[in-house]
Amino acid sequence: MKFLPILLFVLGTACARTATRQPSITGKITSLTDKDARAKARVHTAFANAGRQAGVEIWRINDFEPVAVPAKDFGKFHKGDSYIILKTTADKRGNLSWDIHYWIGSESTQDESGAAAILTVGLDDKFNGAAIQHREVLGQESQLFLSYFPSALQYLDGGNTSGFNHVVTNAGAEKRLIQVKGKRNVRSRQVDPLISSMNKGDVFILDVGNDVYVYVGEKARNMERLKAISVANQIRDQDHNGRARVEIVDQYSSDVDVQKFFTALGSGTRDLVPEDTAGGDDQAFERSEEQSVILSEVSDSSGKVKATALTKPYRQDQLKKQEAYILDTVSGSIYVWTGKQATEKEKSEAMNKAQQLLSSKNYPSWVHVVKIPQGTEPAIFKQYFTTWQDVGMSHSRIV
Repeated sequence: MKFLPILLFVLGTACARTATRQPSITGKITSLTDKDARAKARVHTAFANAGRQAGVEIWRINDFEPVAVPAKDFGKFHKGDSYIILKTTADKRGNLSWDIHYWIGSESTQDESGAAAILTVGLDDKFNGAAIQHREVLGQESQLFLSYFPSALQYLDGGNTSGFNHVVTNAGAEKRLIQVKGKRNVRSRQVDPLISSMNKGDVFILDVGNDVYVYVGEKARNMERLKAISVANQIRDQDHNGRARVEIVDQYSSDVDVQKFFTALGSGTRDLVPEDTAGGDDQAFERSEEQSVILSEVSDSSGKVKATALTKPYRQDQLKKQEAYILDTVSGSIYVWTGKQATEKEKSEAMNKAQQLLSSKNYPSWVHVVKIPQGTEPAIFKQYFTTWQDVGMSHSRIV
């Protein structure tokens, strides 16, 4: 029995040391430079029950704090604020997956938008990095985001410190025009949704509301047509959860159907579409697209986080599960791919660098930053790699 006090002392000392090594993180985020901001976000009480069942949850940022938005106010966004929107989806077996969007108002302060970004990362940490992150900007929201709100979005003037309640209704949605072009290696890229962006030698996909139009130019190649239909089907299935209609508009379409396309576009007629020469040479386009796309590895294996541009052509095996990557497509989204074993510092720094690209390269407002955890890659991301082998495939396929 004389050993009991010693044993208790040893156990007590061990527990004390354990407590010292793993201090609990509590309290609110005090500023964007708060060194514990991310850890505080992960264990924030507002997120305690987040993502446990299918549905949509929304938080409005107020003084660095996420404040739950009641369901009756879903779809109403103040221009002077930033928000976090969590969409939880359950498959047939009950397995959950998550999409986290942080929405930035046109008059939102840097503190609010920064806090939304930090809280989004912390919320993703709660799901062990398994969520897909999306950055949304007022008036340029993605179709996936808009699908959460059956009615039109409402933009309210002011913010948390303002008493304004004037409402501006978003008539329905972001309008996306995607050009599909190429001879051997057909590519797609987003362009301004204007008739001046079109030509008679390529195929164009117009994604607006619940309709996905495929406009086939009179002199477009058959491979471009087939690629466009494939991309349109993916947009329907991935961005609209299978609920949108895909409509083909070509030389055999009726005048009524052709005009429906231009009405959805906002202006123009078939006769006003620029000639095929306006689109340039297909092979020159392929070379330009391949040269402009940049894939960078973000790694802290050297002791400090460093971004390194990789050599082309890009291959799936260049994406290591221990690292994070930034794919800057220049003409479309900026993708942040995170390996399953990437460190938290690598993931965080990759997102920060991707955000910096938006301002440093002065990209248009419709360019989005999308975080893609390993194993959740969409088709539009995989097209930038020469080959890709999905889980369960016995061999690689050419993309």
